[in-house]
Amino acid sequence: MTMKVCLLTGVSGTIGYAIARALKGSGDSGDAWYIIALGRRPPPPSITDVDGKPPERLPYDSFVKISDMTDEAAVSSALDGHFEFLKASDDTRQLDRLDLLINCAGCSLGNDPIADVSAEAFKTVMEVNVLVPFILSRYAMGKMAASCGGGRIINIGSIAGESPRLHSVPYTTSKFALGGLTRALSVEGRNLARTTKTDVDGVVAVCQINPGNVRSSIMSAEEAARREKEEGFVEVVDLANYVATVANLPNEANVLESTVMPTRQPLVGRG
Repeated sequence: MTMKVCLLTGVSGTIGYAIARALKGSGDSGDAWYIIALGRRPPPPSITDVDGKPPERLPYDSFVKISDMTDEAAVSSALDGHFEFLKASDDTRQLDRLDLLINCAGCSLGNDPIADVSAEAFKTVMEVNVLVPFILSRYAMGKMAASCGGGRIINIGSIAGESPRLHSVPYTTSKFALGGLTRALSVEGRNLARTTKTDVDGVVAVCQINPGNVRSSIMSAEEAARREKEEGFVEVVDLANYVATVANLPNEANVLESTVMPTRQPLVGRG
């Protein structure tokens, strides 16, 4: 059986882990996706454990540790090595392929008045939230073209790219830039033969999903209570199920950009 293969970043966070779980349970069968998680560290027990106990099975099949995701040579080497390992393994699932990349990892630093935001904090956020998706997307397009003639890239953005909060200059700027990267990559993807310099007759569908308020362990109790009262939250499982739905679309169909937000979150209108 040929399984579809997904690269997923951000599995150590609330949203990324939920996406892995949703993707594992989607498709025509309960195990249609082989998920390769990659990043600096695997998800901690605070995310994986249920009622204080580790799950019987993690929602991803392998984990590739990459200490510096901004090092393109290190990323390419680690991924090439892992795919070689999968190819050499005694496995009938033909896993030396790439069908899907989900860029979910991100960071938020410099959430302060602009007078207190350092250039170093701004640079770090831009590297993690924009440079890393570029590096992985560049790798993915080549791998997708070579292994299965096309695929899909899903970038997890933020409602902040359209509607910033006070004291969010680095994060908002990075998510706005991610939207530009998504649109430019979508053009590259529909001209796959030219942009990857191959003779493939396929496409890479590139899209961006922008979450609104999602409950997260990094949010203070006070902020969570305020948002619950004034704006509401999207449950992470609902967001993850939507991502899985988009992931399972045929490559010839795309949802270029979409927002998944609490109905009460004030993005549009004047109240």
